[in-house]
Amino acid sequence: MEERLRERGISLDELVEAGMEMYVPDPEVGGKKKVGSRLKEEMARALKDVNVASLILAGMKLEDDGDSVPGLRGEYRNDPVQLIADEILGIQIATYIAGSRALFEFERIDRRKPGILGKLPPFLDDVLGGLIAGCLVKVCSK
Repeated sequence: MEERLRERGISLDELVEAGMEMYVPDPEVGGKKKVGSRLKEEMARALKDVNVASLILAGMKLEDDGDSVPGLRGEYRNDPVQLIADEILGIQIATYIAGSRALFEFERIDRRKPGILGKLPPFLDDVLGGLIAGCLVKVCSK
């Protein structure tokens, strides 16, 4: 899965950086260096999960074919308000990884679009935002 992301110009380190922009320091969880290292490990593990990988691949396929979705021709790249399937995929990834607490984190990430997420098209920013949200909550909950 990491290779598929690299093919699209997305590195695991960039995803970790985006996640760390959202981390609110907590002495009980650890400093940024420790949390960043744990976040990278958790993301690498999640990307090997069959269900996480399947949902991310679905997002990639939808990204490739976005202009073919009925009712979106010509406006897909602008992330139109009627398109919510991207958020649904992101939410499912986040909650699959870390349960319902990850929903709040996904919403924070979706609004702010930290780091590389702000440069990605509609489906990728949300599926990877879900990955970051789920993994960050999981790391901070241990």
